[in-house]
Amino acid sequence: MSIAEQNTNLVIRRCNAEDVEEMKVFLKECITVNKYIYGEYDWMEFPLEDATYETFQETFGTGNLLLGLEDDVLQGIVVLTKKSAEKYKHVGNITLAMRTDEHVSTMGKELIARMILVCKGKGVIRKVNLRVREDHFKIQEIYKNLGFYEEGSLARDVCQNGMFFSTLLYGRSID
Repeated sequence: MSIAEQNTNLVIRRCNAEDVEEMKVFLKECITVNKYIYGEYDWMEFPLEDATYETFQETFGTGNLLLGLEDDVLQGIVVLTKKSAEKYKHVGNITLAMRTDEHVSTMGKELIARMILVCKGKGVIRKVNLRVREDHFKIQEIYKNLGFYEEGSLARDVCQNGMFFSTLLYGRSID
């Protein structure tokens, strides 16, 4: 039984045109705080200010962005990005953004699990990758519980407030 089925206040669904303004505010908060974002950071170059529903769909594709809401308030977003080069079309990169750490082990886990199901359903993505900072232990355990395994690391590739952190690379085959 999924977390959304256990708690009727939680809803996980695809985004629609009415969600765009709330998504923009949510993502700006996550980026500004520079916290509660777990995964690939390439999507942060997306032009958020001018974003419309159509640009979200064109950039990420239909179904490649799922929302997690609690009591109709956006609490989390999972995004699947992929490269367009033919040799990488079978690989997707997941980014999870949460409003707080409080929802990571419940809603965050469910968002990632649902995105994996979306990938399986489409049949193109065969492997999912994600990144996590070395000091985010809680999310590392969640990834492992979802079948991800550590594939390597990028030493000292993140610098925040003068402190260096390594990024751990995780992957999972989904076929």
